[in-house]
Amino acid sequence: MRIWELMTANAKACIPETSCATAGEIMRRRQCGFVPIVDSLRTKRVIGVVTDRDILLQLVRLDRSASQVTVKACMTSAPETISSEANLEEAVQVMKHSAVRRLPVIERGKLVGVLSLQDIVLAAHRQWAYIGSHVTDQHVTEILEAIAVAREQHKGNSRR
Repeated sequence: MRIWELMTANAKACIPETSCATAGEIMRRRQCGFVPIVDSLRTKRVIGVVTDRDILLQLVRLDRSASQVTVKACMTSAPETISSEANLEEAVQVMKHSAVRRLPVIERGKLVGVLSLQDIVLAAHRQWAYIGSHVTDQHVTEILEAIAVAREQHKGNSRR
């Protein structure tokens, strides 16, 4: 199963100068907690990602309003991405290795969508009746375990 079959297409993106308020509004309208950051809306080359949690933590740290802070201040730079032509196994490995729930999907270096753990779960749900389903509970479990382990390791490092 290819990523283009699973992903959420037409992902809304921000540029680094976009305010956290605008990024938050995009997340609210799209009912998601993640927005890719691109170098420009014309080229759509992914240079970062920002989550609702990233924004919240940065705003609390700075003690400023969301309209006063840009996503550049809280984005994760150089995120992992996945090709729309990649297969599900490749995506699972990238998500596990990076301990992430979402991946920007690219074609020829340009953002075309987002693959989330939710997309994988929904695909599994749609395929439950088919013999030889390509999406298994194991895929979801492996990604969730990798995220949990990474968070525990991060907690351990931050206590030192």
